[in-house]
Amino acid sequence: MLAIGGLGGLLLVGAAAAATPALADGSAPQYPANPGNARFSTIPDADAADWTPVGPYDSDRNYLDTNWSITTTGAFINDSASGNRFQTTVAPSFTVNRPGDRLNLGLTGGAELSKTDGGDVAIQRLNLRGTSTFDVDEGGTLTSNAAFSRSQEDRNSPDVAADIATTPIEYSGTADSTYDQKFGRLEFSLKGNLERDVYGPTTLTNGTSIDNSGDNNTQLGGTLRLGYALTPVFQVFGQASSIRTIYDSASLNGTQYALMAGVAAKWGDELSASVSAGVGVEHFDNAALADVRATLYDANLTYKPTEALTLTGDLTSAIAPPGPNGTGTAAVDYQATAGATYLINEWLDWRASINWQNIAYAGTSSTDNSYGFGIGADYLLNRQTKLSADYSFARATVTPNPQDDTQTVSLGLTFQK
Repeated sequence: MLAIGGLGGLLLVGAAAAATPALADGSAPQYPANPGNARFSTIPDADAADWTPVGPYDSDRNYLDTNWSITTTGAFINDSASGNRFQTTVAPSFTVNRPGDRLNLGLTGGAELSKTDGGDVAIQRLNLRGTSTFDVDEGGTLTSNAAFSRSQEDRNSPDVAADIATTPIEYSGTADSTYDQKFGRLEFSLKGNLERDVYGPTTLTNGTSIDNSGDNNTQLGGTLRLGYALTPVFQVFGQASSIRTIYDSASLNGTQYALMAGVAAKWGDELSASVSAGVGVEHFDNAALADVRATLYDANLTYKPTEALTLTGDLTSAIAPPGPNGTGTAAVDYQATAGATYLINEWLDWRASINWQNIAYAGTSSTDNSYGFGIGADYLLNRQTKLSADYSFARATVTPNPQDDTQTVSLGLTFQK
């Protein structure tokens, strides 16, 4: 790209020189000198003192802003259900951004490859995401995303039965577009989204396999949000959404409706928070299946009292397909997380987090309950290398499996641009 651009520039300069008219005596015409670093300027020398640069030329901007990192981690895991094991992980990632005056483009990608003791190398995660943001006018913005992911759950996870040798590979493709518009204090947002989930077979310890293609599904939905700024800090809002889910087996086809209302606040760069509540209903095409109703919550908090300390909290809920490891007609999922990071100095920081999750499967008595916490620290060896140390504890109770406690101690090294 740079070589082609440089060659094109030389050709243009050569063409301009060839087209330069000659004076009667055969000499070239004399143009005013360029003031400062102003290239191709025709400002007279007398006006140079009053000349003010207006910013870099487009050719001076970085066309692409690229970053990458590779993290290698070694972890010792003590699991009350499956015993002790050692796991190594390699996780590369990259980001590419193309900034612009009105249109910004971005691309991110990553992978996570792991090997447990003497087992085979597993691709636990592979994802790619592209995004674009376009400023339609002074108050309107159009944001679009497209993503693909491939994942495979660790067979030692608490919700994986003991007779499963290989968990299914899960493929997911999503696309969404959101238009935001402000009219004074009123804010309007309209979002459309499309998702496709595909599940591979499950292999049992006896060599047989389970076909999960019946869980493959396509989701098509839309969300409308209206907000009104009561003050420069507080905003009240209401949100309505609808999602149509179509399964390949057609057994659980249905439509989900949700209504939520809440309040959001933003106080400079120190505090941003939002809390909302509502109700969701999953209605199935099959009249023999009962509707699934749930109270929905959504809340988030980011508090930064100092430049060094950041506190975060999130509460989310959803009615979702049960998936190959679930049962019943739908999964009602509630999750809560909280975290803190503290920058001790420019080389060292520490972090801590806690999490909780409860999943109830509609039409059954099966539930997944888990909670845990973790602490860790990062030490910057140099601008390109970071050393990380972590400890975490997790407790899970998944019907009908017994309680599972997992402790993990890990040490990682990150190389980054």
